[in-house]
Amino acid sequence: MDTYEAQDTLEARVARDADKLECLIQALEYRHQGYSRVQDWIDNCRASLKTTSAQQIADAAERLSGLEWQYSRD
Repeated sequence: MDTYEAQDTLEARVARDADKLECLIQALEYRHQGYSRVQDWIDNCRASLKTTSAQQIADAAERLSGLEWQYSRD
């Protein structure tokens, strides 16, 4: 847990990004279902992403509706 909190290894940063992506995707799903007060949640999750791959996944998740991003080859 100390390594995760310290974020001093690539593995820790990837694990943290995975947690933030899960939260981001949950917020996007809520927005898709009609909840309107999730944009701050989305923005905070996006801002905390550190790795390029996590940022690319977030881009795809925001660009596509619902869970279509899972099936995109972009």
